[in-house]
Amino acid sequence: MSKSIVVGYDGTDGGHHALDEALRVAAEIGGDIVIVYAYDKILSGGELADLDAVVKERGVAILTEAEGIAAVAGITARVEFVEGRPAEVLVEVADACDARFIVIGSYGERPLKGAIVGSTPYKLIHLADRPVIVVRIPD
Repeated sequence: MSKSIVVGYDGTDGGHHALDEALRVAAEIGGDIVIVYAYDKILSGGELADLDAVVKERGVAILTEAEGIAAVAGITARVEFVEGRPAEVLVEVADACDARFIVIGSYGERPLKGAIVGSTPYKLIHLADRPVIVVRIPD
């Protein structure tokens, strides 16, 4: 198993906390990180194609920011903008690089809400075959 850590990052507070934890763990184990921005495209064509272009532009900017944060921390990072459902994308990327962990932020949804509504951390824990670190945002 590699020393890579996959982290879901979307530029939100949860994403920042997850990135910080991934960087901390990577520093401890001497690993690198793969920063993933997943975008679940609903439809395409017409005005929706314009929306997709804006989302991709924003996603690339967010990933560039995260890559800079990793560089300042002295951690090797690569970034991926991947179309698809976030939990599934994170598992696919982690499988492809044989990641040691997957790290994701959480807004503190209660377990029942996560099961019914389908929060990404909840789905990820059930899909992944490797450890998942869920970083809860402080209240």
